[in-house]
Amino acid sequence: AGAIAKKILQQVAGVEIVAYVKRIKDLEAVVDSDTVTLEQVESNIVRCPDSECAERMIDLIDRARRDKDSLGGVVECVARNLPKGLGEPVFDKLEADLAKAVMSLPATKGFEIGSGFAGTTMTGSEHNDEFYIDEKGETRTITNRSGGIQGGISNGENIIIRTAFKPTATIGKEQLTVTKTGEETVLAAKGRHDPCVLPRAVPMVEAMVALVLCDHLLRHHAQCKLI
Repeated sequence: AGAIAKKILQQVAGVEIVAYVKRIKDLEAVVDSDTVTLEQVESNIVRCPDSECAERMIDLIDRARRDKDSLGGVVECVARNLPKGLGEPVFDKLEADLAKAVMSLPATKGFEIGSGFAGTTMTGSEHNDEFYIDEKGETRTITNRSGGIQGGISNGENIIIRTAFKPTATIGKEQLTVTKTGEETVLAAKGRHDPCVLPRAVPMVEAMVALVLCDHLLRHHAQCKLI
């Protein structure tokens, strides 16, 4: 379904959606969301377009696996060329629908858009995205701290979201637990379990974002017939 939604978005409106691993534990990749490509993302097994950081991530995951432990991190997703005007100002805000979709995925524990929680350390004058008219006569913003959505509606800038994934709960290390009969015991999981779910989560985030954006694009067409 996500693949079909991506096709519709691309063919109807020229929308590009690219997700990638932004951070694993305390290793954070440097990625230009304006230019990152699917080919760069798929160039390594951790789906991180920063090749140098990807190598360090692979080593970090391998160490966690050997230690019978697991790691969490952040998947970032950018949607480029989305038309202005998608979304609703109150009940069906675009960012709210995106948050609901990606937070429905397993192991998710957090959602950010634009500046996210970092914006709480700024003043209003620092955080506001100032407007200007570009060479094509289009109204644009100088910065994109809003993450492409203002007042629940897309503004034509890149939509940038980040989703936090917790470390895999099932690990080989012994940990305290309680049985169904109420007795304290120790559990060490057996079998094969991912030491990090982030690489697997990348296409899932892309799919959820595509489904939400495609839904809003079709709604917008039905209501306004502007595309």
